[in-house]
Amino acid sequence: MKYLSLLSPVLLPMGLILMSVSLSANAGGAMHCKQQVVNTGDTLTTVLEKCGSPSDIREFSLPATYLNSDGDRVIDPSKLPTEYQEWTYDFGPTRLMRRLYATDNKVTKIESLGYGH
Repeated sequence: MKYLSLLSPVLLPMGLILMSVSLSANAGGAMHCKQQVVNTGDTLTTVLEKCGSPSDIREFSLPATYLNSDGDRVIDPSKLPTEYQEWTYDFGPTRLMRRLYATDNKVTKIESLGYGH
């Protein structure tokens, strides 16, 4: 796991030492479920196996498009639309809720929300 150091130890006037603070460089790129980890790039099937069903699912699709010779964006009827999903997990009031974003059944982003209900 990569870490990003925000501050280095620094000796300040009057002998005070400021300690370093580190954050995971991939914060938001993983989610813990039942002592297993879901990462970006995992399939939604893997997420279901590790975490169970989400509390909320939102699905939508966007048609495939291209720019024509005039610079206008037009729908390409020869290609399938791209499928998008947002899955929200509510782990209860003692844990942060998480939202997964997926494109074509692969997790592309994991976001932390407020505490659950």
